[in-house]
Amino acid sequence: MKKLRIAAILLIASTLLLKFSSMIRDLVISGYYGDSYMADAYFAAMTIPNALILFMLTGMKDAFLPSYYKYDRLGKGYSHLTNVVKGTFFIGLVVSIIGVVISPGLVRVLYPEFGRYEEGWQIAGWTAAIYFLSIAFVGINAVYEGYFDSQKKFSFSTFSQTVVVLTTVAFAIGFQQQLGIYSVPLGYLVGTLLSLLIKVLYLKPGRLLDWKQRADWLEIKSFYIVFLPVGITIAVGQINLTVNMLFAAGMQEGVVSNLNYAFRLVSIPQAIFGVTIATMIFPFLAKAKAENDSLLFKQGIERGLTYMFLFLAPTVTGMVILIEPIVSLVYERGAFNSIAAAHTSEYAVLYMGSVFFYSIQAVIAKGFYVLEKGHLIMRIGLISIVINVISNYLLSKWFGPPGLALSASIVGLLYSAMTFITLYKISGGFKISTIRKEFLKITIAAAVMVMVLTLLENLLPSSDWTNLKILIVKVPVGGIVFISGLLLLKSRTFRLLLKRENLDSQ
Repeated sequence: MKKLRIAAILLIASTLLLKFSSMIRDLVISGYYGDSYMADAYFAAMTIPNALILFMLTGMKDAFLPSYYKYDRLGKGYSHLTNVVKGTFFIGLVVSIIGVVISPGLVRVLYPEFGRYEEGWQIAGWTAAIYFLSIAFVGINAVYEGYFDSQKKFSFSTFSQTVVVLTTVAFAIGFQQQLGIYSVPLGYLVGTLLSLLIKVLYLKPGRLLDWKQRADWLEIKSFYIVFLPVGITIAVGQINLTVNMLFAAGMQEGVVSNLNYAFRLVSIPQAIFGVTIATMIFPFLAKAKAENDSLLFKQGIERGLTYMFLFLAPTVTGMVILIEPIVSLVYERGAFNSIAAAHTSEYAVLYMGSVFFYSIQAVIAKGFYVLEKGHLIMRIGLISIVINVISNYLLSKWFGPPGLALSASIVGLLYSAMTFITLYKISGGFKISTIRKEFLKITIAAAVMVMVLTLLENLLPSSDWTNLKILIVKVPVGGIVFISGLLLLKSRTFRLLLKRENLDSQ
């Protein structure tokens, strides 16, 4: 129990460090390139291979953990790790080679508008190629991060990803004058290799895998049959973001960049709370499945959803109220001007729904993976992609760039609703009344917080307040009001949090 709490604290701390590092990366890019066509070309091109990177990075971990548990109970955990590593490296290498070869032509087909600029296609082509080149190493990193998660070393995964981000930042700053925006994807590639090297040194080459063991392709095939729907499901969000970028690239200069900056900023709660809570409940759900304990499984999902909502409700609503000073404080410097800040703030508010619903869906998805029903959520994910294409087309026609951000939130709502209803049916149902009761209490507390912050906005002489002062005053006030509301309403989820009980506790 004590070790698990320490692991949870380390995971949260390392996740915060990762997001802080990611924010620095975005600050560096926005400061150097703002919402120029160079930034547009980079962000648009990297979303294509990044969908495959997320497919490998997150999907691999989610598929590998229950698979490793199954083989480890048979005394074949190390052998299974070896097979998956060897198979993944081979598959990743093939994907990398194909991706590098097709990148120049691919960006010309997908982003013909970048041909208007002197280096538009060149930046996009090299960006896509370099990110594709990293996929072989990303896959290996993902397998070992899944292995570390199985050993309850959750923080190691986020630490590994932080190394990648910090290396990207170092390259972007250190080689900006010599390489320009190309320094960013090159930094990512070097960071991926460095992250892998750290794992090799940590485990030691002799213990990394059984080098003499021949790859069992039947076992690898059976693993990938489970992994593919999981990976595709994980990549759904990124695929939908890529669709956003495809539509945005056909609009005026700066739309791609500002949409990206907005999404990156508002996705911080999803990365911190969504990923952390979903990661923490996954081993418990896997254990419940292994022990055929359906009650523990249902309680894990119910507790995961209420904990997720507890953290998301005040964060998302608070960001909506404070988005303008947040965007200005975070981004407005260098090449990123006040006009770009205004557009980014508008898009960020409309993206909030997608952050909320995809975070909720992260918990729901774990239930599908543990029940080995990944093919069901994959089907829903594919349906959401079709809906997203239609929604992007219609809303961008009606509302322009803001319609793309709004589309993401609408699709997120539909996606999470469809996955929850499906999991409810295949798992035998949850205690909806308990979930609804906690959601209502948390919603009321968050609504009171919004009213108080709105009242405070009218009382403060805004002309005399800087963005930093506004946030320093309003964030603590909002937190105090929200917590007070939870205490007055006697939220069971909040009481359990104060008692530091685990997600699967009775």
